[in-house]
Amino acid sequence: MEVFGTQHLIYFIVAIVLMIALTVIFKIFIPKDKMFIVMKVIASISLILIVIYRIVISKSRSSSFIDFLPDTFCSMMGFILPIVVLIFKPNTKIFQYAMFSGMIGGILTLVYPDFLVYFDSILNIHPFTAMLYHTLMLFIFILSIVTGYFKPTFKNWVALPIGLAFMVVAGEFGNTVLGQTNNMYLNSPLIKDTVFTWWFVGILFILLYTIIIQIYEMITLPPKEWSIVKVTKKFKKSKNETEIKE
Repeated sequence: MEVFGTQHLIYFIVAIVLMIALTVIFKIFIPKDKMFIVMKVIASISLILIVIYRIVISKSRSSSFIDFLPDTFCSMMGFILPIVVLIFKPNTKIFQYAMFSGMIGGILTLVYPDFLVYFDSILNIHPFTAMLYHTLMLFIFILSIVTGYFKPTFKNWVALPIGLAFMVVAGEFGNTVLGQTNNMYLNSPLIKDTVFTWWFVGILFILLYTIIIQIYEMITLPPKEWSIVKVTKKFKKSKNETEIKE
């Protein structure tokens, strides 16, 4: 089976159509104060899928508990995102970190599921559960943003860099202590023979994250409330004060 082959493209189209349709349906028919129920149900399904996926991974290797443990960014977020949605409130820093990290993991795998080349059919339990939990990570993000369940803010901006630093520490622990070979892709690029090393992708992700929050503000807030406007005003005020002192 090929990446961008027929099976992948069919899954991609079906997944996009279903996410859009379900988002519209939930937006119209589920009251905002009841949306938490939908979010927690989807998170529970996502958590079940990642557990099944990691069991399959473990069985295909040595059947040890270490092989069950997540050893990639996506599989780590496969656990973290649903657990955070189930436990934490949507205005917390950890929620913002989990939402954006899960979103980028979902997009990357939905678009470029490199593991498909090892299987003959996408319906094999290994690639199918992998595709499903990645899709649900992206769906959770889209649904939470569109329905207003989650509102990203620059107040919680620092959550993502801190969260990514935690991921690097966890990856290094896996590589050095647990004996994993390339946890979090710390030892080789995400895509072979490219510049997409973990730190390069991390920088791009943080830039994209910042841009998305700013766009969200531009869509949902009046111009005077935009963070970029506030920062510009503070910069001009500070510059004027400095010129007056001189």
